[in-house]
Amino acid sequence: MTDVLIRDVLTASERPGRIRLLELCFIAPPGDALGHRVRQGQIDSLVRLVPLTIAVNLLAALVLGACLWPIGHHGELLAWAGVFLGFCVLRLSRVWRLRRDPAYASRNPPSLRTILPPIFFLSLLWVVPVLAWFDGAPPQAQVIMVLVLFGMASGASVTLSSVPPAALTYVGTVTIAGLVSMSRLGEITVLILLPLFAGLLTYAVLWNARQFAGHLAASLELREKAELINILREFDASGSEWLWELGPDLALTRVSSGLADALGRTPESLIGLDAVTLLDPVGRVAAVSTGMRTIVDALRSNRPFRDVAIPAMSGRQWWSLSGKPLFDHAGAPIGWRGVGSDITASRLTGHDSVTAARHDHMTGLANRLLIRELLEEALLRRRAGRGSCAMMLVDLDRFKLVNDTLGHGIGDELLCEVARRLEQVAAGTRVGRLGGDEFALVLTATSGRAELSSLAEEIIRSLSAPYRIGSADLNIGATIGIAVAPSDGVSQETLIRSADLALYSAKKAKRGSFHFFAPWMAEQAAANRALESDLRQALNIGQLSLAYQPIVHARSHKVIAREALLRWTHPVRGEVPPDLFVPVIEDAGLIGQVGNWVLREACREAAAWKDRARVAVNVSSAQLAAGPVLVGHVIQALGSSGLPAERLELEVTESIFLADDSTTRATLEQLRAIGVRLVLDDFGMGYSNFVCLANGEFSKVKIDRSFTAAAALPGHPAERAIVESILTLARGLRLEVTAEGIETVEQAAQMTAMGCGQLQGYLFGRPTVPASRAEGLPEPAPVATLRPRPYAA
Repeated sequence: MTDVLIRDVLTASERPGRIRLLELCFIAPPGDALGHRVRQGQIDSLVRLVPLTIAVNLLAALVLGACLWPIGHHGELLAWAGVFLGFCVLRLSRVWRLRRDPAYASRNPPSLRTILPPIFFLSLLWVVPVLAWFDGAPPQAQVIMVLVLFGMASGASVTLSSVPPAALTYVGTVTIAGLVSMSRLGEITVLILLPLFAGLLTYAVLWNARQFAGHLAASLELREKAELINILREFDASGSEWLWELGPDLALTRVSSGLADALGRTPESLIGLDAVTLLDPVGRVAAVSTGMRTIVDALRSNRPFRDVAIPAMSGRQWWSLSGKPLFDHAGAPIGWRGVGSDITASRLTGHDSVTAARHDHMTGLANRLLIRELLEEALLRRRAGRGSCAMMLVDLDRFKLVNDTLGHGIGDELLCEVARRLEQVAAGTRVGRLGGDEFALVLTATSGRAELSSLAEEIIRSLSAPYRIGSADLNIGATIGIAVAPSDGVSQETLIRSADLALYSAKKAKRGSFHFFAPWMAEQAAANRALESDLRQALNIGQLSLAYQPIVHARSHKVIAREALLRWTHPVRGEVPPDLFVPVIEDAGLIGQVGNWVLREACREAAAWKDRARVAVNVSSAQLAAGPVLVGHVIQALGSSGLPAERLELEVTESIFLADDSTTRATLEQLRAIGVRLVLDDFGMGYSNFVCLANGEFSKVKIDRSFTAAAALPGHPAERAIVESILTLARGLRLEVTAEGIETVEQAAQMTAMGCGQLQGYLFGRPTVPASRAEGLPEPAPVATLRPRPYAA
């Protein structure tokens, strides 16, 4: 395909042989990028000849001064010579700076506006001797003056001819001076010949300029063709079929026949049309397509782009475009040059790089790039009244557990089976894999939300059915987020974002379900972003603090430990509840940073407690997964605070055992080796790993408040039995037990009677006490002796 384009470049119509006179004389602007380069070449040629021109003018001025010196007027001659010399020095210094100082050349580039005034001033300097001293000069001096004057005019027709306005200004001024001087002599013949001479010089200037511009254009065009061929070779991998060029105003200046055919126009009819308007006449495509916005932004900001896919012809075709801006020597943009191709069919089927770049190599499904393009296409068709558009995001549940326990090989096979089931269930729908265990469906023929709900339920049922991979029987699930155009978005970005928010809401509410997008989800996401921003600032300016809740001995009620709880006082929001900002900390990936701060601060403050109570710090599964990092933070916190390791309790929940991660197990063993006490929090509420308890990794378990509250009430034998079984297990394993959520005297008495060694709850103090006063609290008053109520059978 590139060879065809190369032939197209080599056989394309050349730039017209004769440059337009108005363009040659800098009156009309160049019609294309090549014209701009020719014009710049004309100016550069004149600048290069400035030293020679100045030298000739100085020599001629010296000859003229020597001829006029005998007639007197020495002061006036010296003044004229001084001005002449000063002018020449200034011109030479500017040329020197243009050559030696790129920054100066970029700020003050040579142009017709900067060239004409000095040329006109130089010609006026030659007029001064003729008007001031010609009459008083002897005939021999007059002849020399006329010869010098017209010799300079003839020389200017050559040295300044690359820029005709400059040469004609010089010739015209000198000719007028000659006419004035000859009219004083009364030489009619000379007066008649002078205009003819000026006309010949004008013709010579224009002829020289045309020859120079023609040769320069031919040279630049030859070089340009070589550059075009290099560009085509460079973009060969994309299967480029078309060539295009734009002027600085983004109007088309060259179009290959292939592009013209694709547009259904002739190349001549496209020249001069605005490229952006041609691609997107009413701005409809840019409102939907990321690719179109990318190209428009790149064209307007002079940034190159490559292989950007855009929907064309009202979404009926897909084109891939690449281009790079052209600049003159001063860095000013003078146009664009690029290639393109029609990828409508190849992006969906085929075996070339275009297809490969748009499909997932493992499952064969569409990848994120193709899903985005298909979504843009569907949105454009919906706007044209040719169908509907909806988006489903499918996230697999428990897939990470398969990868972690059985390996990535089994995980990959499972993903391929999921892809097969999705294509089977959603027949006629484009299915893609966005990455990891997330899949997407672009639906263009749905009748409404009821049909989408039915499809979502069928997908969840199909993906939740057992899988047989090798010798392994696997069970996973699926959660789905759904967004529908136009109510949930009119561009692919907004529709994907809406589906993603719906998926997040479904996963948060109940895995194995589906949610449609609702506006409150976007509002909640925005609120969470604002909260996250405030939270990051709070970390920097010290708005976070710790409060401590006492843990007491069940019988003496003596404080034996305090649990450190994170608090946030916002200057505007006030006290932010932990259940509001802790999830934001986890989602934002700040749990490690915040957890490390809590660890250091709790150890520092506990080291100053006079009662030497232990301090309990909650540790998340994400911190444990960091392995040696957490161990290092614990060692650093203990070392910097001087707190003995046995006074630090690290509380973890049973969720850490879900993946049976060897890193987590190793981290727990290292922490126990340091000497810190490990506490299993909310015991009985999750995945109870009795092996870890039997191995002695934990020193204490904490019974969740839901069990302690119910066990103290009549009519709850199940909860009482659970508490008793936990206590029996703890006694057998020699573990301490803390009952959480103790709020009444009766609950405290009942848990004590059942054998709980430690109690924690509002009865003994709320976690609102500033850290600096934690150890100054009075000991909780002893609970009055109370016989526990008998429980109903």
